[in-house]
Amino acid sequence: MPELAWVKENPIQLQVSSAPSALYQEKPEKMEKAQNLINESKPTMLAFYKEMPKPFWDISFESNELGLSPLQEINDIEQESSPHLTKSLADKILTDYQNRVNPEFRVPEMIFNQTKFWFRIYTEFDSNKKIIHDALHPHIILDVIDISPILAKPAKAQWLNVEKANKMVKNRIQEVRRQLMSLARKPKHKMTAEELGWYSQFETIQGNKRRIIERAAQSLRVQTGQKDFYQKALYTSGFYLKGIEETFIRKKMPRELARLPFVESSFVIGATSKVGAAGIWQIMPGVGRKFLTINDQIDERRNPWKSTETAARLLKENHLILHKKWGLALTAYNHGPGGVRRAIEATGSKDIAKIVRQFRSKNFDFASANFYTCFLAAMLAEKYSDKLWPEFNRGDSMPVDYIVLKKPTRVKKLMELVDLDKSLFLRFNPELDKALKYNLTIPKGHRLMIPSDSKGLFLTIAEANARSNEILSKSL
Repeated sequence: MPELAWVKENPIQLQVSSAPSALYQEKPEKMEKAQNLINESKPTMLAFYKEMPKPFWDISFESNELGLSPLQEINDIEQESSPHLTKSLADKILTDYQNRVNPEFRVPEMIFNQTKFWFRIYTEFDSNKKIIHDALHPHIILDVIDISPILAKPAKAQWLNVEKANKMVKNRIQEVRRQLMSLARKPKHKMTAEELGWYSQFETIQGNKRRIIERAAQSLRVQTGQKDFYQKALYTSGFYLKGIEETFIRKKMPRELARLPFVESSFVIGATSKVGAAGIWQIMPGVGRKFLTINDQIDERRNPWKSTETAARLLKENHLILHKKWGLALTAYNHGPGGVRRAIEATGSKDIAKIVRQFRSKNFDFASANFYTCFLAAMLAEKYSDKLWPEFNRGDSMPVDYIVLKKPTRVKKLMELVDLDKSLFLRFNPELDKALKYNLTIPKGHRLMIPSDSKGLFLTIAEANARSNEILSKSL
């Protein structure tokens, strides 16, 4: 498949508002570059260090004509009917039919349809699919456009094909908008087959159908499919998920929280947002410096094990100050606790499902209102990945331990002492990438990660201490 390169400007793109607190980060507004579809063979370790914005929040081609000012809010979003459950694998997974999930993370009925939309985005549609849907009721899908035929055409430059695909999608958005405005006033017996299909979806929403359809026409959005990105993240997660889970278990927190990096970064170690959030947990510099080393030489946000400790602290703090509800705590990780408090005040409810379905504002926008349902969908897809993709193999777990530097030491000397080659050294210590490039001095007290189950090629902690007791020591 040809490489995708996204256009820099989009006249109908929705701008995602910044989080109200410097401790939290906004979602990237679009991808600078999309990776090729996941190969049948295992992805290489090069993906560990490649800087790539998070694909789950790619909102290219998005149109938002609600026109909210900073002080305006929407608190009259129409209620949806109870979901119609089928015997499909998706519905079985979303109802946790094998009881694999902590009951606190079961999908509430009120946001079942919205969660199912994201579940389909992660497990059904790849990144060549552009899904036109209603932003207020995401499960209302009006068209699915496959851009792969355009991208596969010969071209002098790939961006020319991308421009053609963009134009096709934009034109289709305008066409769908015109059709919806007509549909809102059309008698049912005069509707086309396509329009009848759309209308049947709108019948799942309670209220005046003309108003609902006209509102949908003004809040159309295009979402890029994520299946290939999710599968790549699923493979990469195998290296870290067990260790991340152990951190949450040690802190007496639900292990389901370990799945948040699927939404935040796709488990891309080098992921960096345009506002400076970095690592698999997308931690902002301000909060990162309180708990991690972040300077010109070292950025521990890129270390998946060290950054997990900080993410766990943030989530636990959110949980304590937001009525001990994990749905609110997770939403606050994206939107900030202050913003979640304002949403609680506006809706008069501490129920995250009610907030998600009934409230929008300039700040509590599409990204914030969909963050928790994205998490639920991604978490359930991982929990049931063996049912979704029985033949899919994940990366092997990387058990780690660490040793502490007794005195400042140059990176290449450390590599020699722990007997790891460059690739393995950076796999366990990705925050030292720049330091290794220039052979910089690592300060006293730095925790150096090494394989805990090392045999043969790998040096154990005891051997490390024996080799240089002056430099390395086992941390108690």
